Order: sequence, then structure tokens, then C-alpha cells
Amino acid sequence: MKGHEKLTLLLCLIWTATILYGEMFSFYMPFLFSCSWPHLSSSSSSNPTMNGKGYAADYVKVAVIADPQIMDKTSLRLPSKSLALEFVQFYTDLFIRRAFFSSILPFKPEVILFLGDYFDGGPYLSDDEWQESLSRLKHMFGLNTEEIHSTVKVYHLPGNHDIGYATLQSHKPEVVRRYEKEFGSRNYRFMVGKVEFVAVHAQTVDANQEGSVASATWDFVSNVSSDRQLHPRVLLSHIPLYRRDWTDCGPHRGSPIINQVIVLSGHDHDQCTVTHEPKGGPVTEHTLGTISWQQGNLYPSFMLLSARNSPLSDTSLREEAVLTRLCFLPMQTHIYIWYIVLFVLTILSLLLWPTSGLSFCYHRFDDMVECVRKLINIYRDEAKEKNEDENCEYEMSWGADGSMHLVKKVLTQPVTRTNDIGAVERGNAVMRATAKKSVNQLTEVCLSMETNADSEVDPKKLPPRASKSKAKVVIKRFVRTFRMLILIAAVNVPLYMMLLFKDWIDK
Repeated sequence: MKGHEKLTLLLCLIWTATILYGEMFSFYMPFLFSCSWPHLSSSSSSNPTMNGKGYAADYVKVAVIADPQIMDKTSLRLPSKSLALEFVQFYTDLFIRRAFFSSILPFKPEVILFLGDYFDGGPYLSDDEWQESLSRLKHMFGLNTEEIHSTVKVYHLPGNHDIGYATLQSHKPEVVRRYEKEFGSRNYRFMVGKVEFVAVHAQTVDANQEGSVASATWDFVSNVSSDRQLHPRVLLSHIPLYRRDWTDCGPHRGSPIINQVIVLSGHDHDQCTVTHEPKGGPVTEHTLGTISWQQGNLYPSFMLLSARNSPLSDTSLREEAVLTRLCFLPMQTHIYIWYIVLFVLTILSLLLWPTSGLSFCYHRFDDMVECVRKLINIYRDEAKEKNEDENCEYEMSWGADGSMHLVKKVLTQPVTRTNDIGAVERGNAVMRATAKKSVNQLTEVCLSMETNADSEVDPKKLPPRASKSKAKVVIKRFVRTFRMLILIAAVNVPLYMMLLFKDWIDK
């Protein structure tokens, strides 16, 4: 297998692993590794006063979701039914659906709480557009499936992007009617285990305390506050409670109107935990981040809440009634950025990869090392021979047949030479053949190295590189890169499409 073919195989495997993680396994991470029900842990991160105390399994499991705010024509000011809007809607809806079915449902919650803002431009959608968005919402969260209807209780809370604030509700009462027809009352209370949850339509009292819409909410709050509190309470409000500017989103928050144990809110699209100090004691408020990756939060999240299913004993702490844990979803923006980076690296690798792969570089380096080694030996031998010639002389002798012979004799004192040119004198002679020998050996070594390098670069004895046109080389590189990209895409594009539609089709 050639070098660029090995590179293509490696890149293909990297793309396969990347797609499998980004499109599937990353959504399993919260269930498998990073999150768990707080009552099953040895200690609760959201309740540090437990001092490592374990909790009984007698809790009702509740999943809390905030601000899906599915995109519509009002989100990006794109034309309705345009290809760009359809594209954005598909990938936004797909992320939420994957998050719900792969990250939340595996925890097997018994109750699901939605804290509002299901739609983006809810009050400004026509009835047909609103129904279309509602169908998308039900598809994302499986609200039409038998699994949800038969095993999970679902509770809803209105958000400002669903029905607006008090002024808009007064001018467009039909917006409130269609919401209540589908999701039920805006102010209500219900029990989960031995904990009472109080849902308040906070948009009506956010700034305006007058009018029939606001008065209905205030009457509900007043009735709840005056009732005898038999169970711990959790306040549900889409709008977070008031906090001063630059308030540290630390571990606690509360309300002076309803004497609750904990407050859950959304709206801000970002996570925050703060505390108030009413007369009844500190109260924690958790503001959940959005579950969508398209709503300005790089770290979408949901919450696991454990509501006690048995009455608190006299020795139990109030915090034991409700335990919470914030869980984070995959960072989809970072996944898409990695796709882009990997694509660029793939193009560059295929374009710049040597024709003979890394083996050419390895052999070239070995040849260079061998050349240096031989040169060192040559100069070492030359120095040795030079020293021997400097300390001896040659005496000519004549044989009986008239032939001349040279007899080498060691000098008692070294002979000083004025030049290195070989000379022949009568009676003695100096021979200087070492330089010529060195040059010949050096030439032989370098020619050997070049021959080896050429054999690596051009095993098929192609014409010399200098005779090739640069344009032909560039075109050949691009053709090879395009062919390798086709092979990588042929494996990974079907895999990507399969994972897309696997999660999109109703199960």
C-alpha cells in the first residue's frame, strides 16, 4: 500500500470516529459518565450541608427543561419556508431531539417540568404557523409517543416568548386561549411525592401589577401564601426573581411571598444559582440554561431533581426534601468547529503529502548520515597517511636488470616541505597521492547518496524531476487529493446521513 493510500485510510478512520462521537456518543455522555440522580449519590453537589450523607432511594425523579425556544420566521428574520430557515430549524430541532432521547430519557424520569419559552415568536405566529411549531415541539420531545404518555407526567409553564407579557396578553387574548387549550392553566399547583410545586405565570406581574391578567396571578399567589403549608414547596417561575446587578450567581436564592424551599426559573438562557435571605431562612433559586445550542449559550443544560416521596422526620434537614443536579449537554458549536478544522487539515494533508510518503524522508536521512560517516573515515585515513609520509623518505635503488625500486626509510628528523606538490628527486622522493584519493572517495560517497535518493523518489525510473512541468505536478496533486476526498466521503457521508435520520425519525 502506497504512502498516500495509507494516509487516506488513516483520515477515513479519523473522520468515522469523529462523526460517531459528534453525532451519537457525545449525547450518551451525560447518562454514562457526567451526571446522575442526586439522591443516588453519596453526596449532593447542590447541597453541601449534607456533609457526604447518603440519601434513601425513596425519591421521585424529575427532569427539568428550560427554553427550547424553537426557531421560526421571527428568529433570524429569514423568509418563511426559505431554504436557509429550514436548514437552521432542522439542525436546531435535531440537537434538542437527540438531547431529550439520548441524554435525558435514559435517566427514566417520572416527571418532566418545562419552564417555558417553547416557541421563539409565539405571540406573533398565525394559528397555522403556531400549530406547525407545536408539531415540531411534540416531535422533539416525543410528546405524542406512548412512552411519554404512559410513563411520564408532564407539566408546563408559559414563557414570554409563548404568550408575551401582560400588555400584549390584554391586546391579544387569543394568544392566551390557544396556549391554555394546548398546555392548560398558567397558574396552578401540583404534588410530586411529598413536595408541592407551585407554577406562577410571572410575566403578568413582572412590571405591571394592574389589569385583569395581572390580578388573576396576584390572587393565585395570595391564596397560596395564605394556605397552611403542609409540605415543602417549590416555586416554578419562567422569569427569575429579582436580584441586584452583578449579583454573584452562587448557591442560594428565595422569595418573600411564598415560603418555598427552592425556586426554579428559566428565561435567561444561562445557568445561575443565587440566594435570598427572607424571614423564613435562606432559599435557593436555580435558573436553568437553555436546552438549545442556538440560543446564545455554548453550554446547554438540563436539571435532574429528586423530590422526596416520604414526609420529613423531625431530625431531617429541610434541604433533604428536594435535591438537584445540573447536567450539561454536548457543546454542539465546538463539535461543528472541529468538523471545519478537520476538513481543512484533511485537504492540506492530502495536498502536501510526499509522493513516496514518509519513507522517502527516512531513507534520505539515512543516506545523509552514511555520507557524513564515510567522510569522517576518509579524513581520518588521510591524516594518518599524511603523518606517515611526513616522517619518512624514499631512496631509489637500481636492480641488475636496470629497473628502479623505491625503498622507504624513517627519518630521524622530520623533513620540512615548502609545498604539497609531489616531487621526484635523485636519491629521495616524496609522494602526495592522498588528496587525489580523498577527492575520489568523496565523489563516490555523494554519488551513492544521490543514486539512493533518486531510487526512492522515482522507483519506476520516471524522467528526471527537472524535466517535469510544475503545472503538471500541481494538477496531479489536485487530482490525487480529489480522488482521496471522494473515497473518504464515500465512507463517511452515508454514515453521517444514517445518524441524522436515525435520530429524526419517530421511534
